Amino acid sequence: MTEVYSIDPLVIKTPYEIAYKHSYGGTSKFFTSLPSGKLMATRCDHCKVTYLPPRSDCPHCLGETKWVELSGKGTIHTFTTLHFSGEKFLKDLPFQLVYVDLEGADTLFLTRIKIKDMNKVRVGMKIRMRISREPEFRSSDVWAEPDE
Repeated sequence: MTEVYSIDPLVIKTPYEIAYKHSYGGTSKFFTSLPSGKLMATRCDHCKVTYLPPRSDCPHCLGETKWVELSGKGTIHTFTTLHFSGEKFLKDLPFQLVYVDLEGADTLFLTRIKIKDMNKVRVGMKIRMRISREPEFRSSDVWAEPDE
């Protein structure tokens, strides 16, 4: 049923649904490994660099990368508190994003940190990555928690 909210200008509420097709291409294995609880990165054997987020090709030598599993342990490199967000996280505001330095990776990984007291988040804090039990194959399926 159409609902009219205003006459000048006319505003009409009309719900609709769109089905999107999306591909992660050569980095799909990162998402398809989540249901088995694996945090996967890619490694260039030539340059000896491990990437997370994963890359299907090395940006230095343009060679193909190989998949490696990471432990999920690391430390916070830096963080910020968000007071504005997209729709998916509006109910969670405020929340914090962290760049984490994960064991075995040569790049920083941006993710959310789930913690009861946001004032306890510190640079150098030990974290462990967690994976949703029911992944939706999105970046929000992975987050950091304090490793106490």
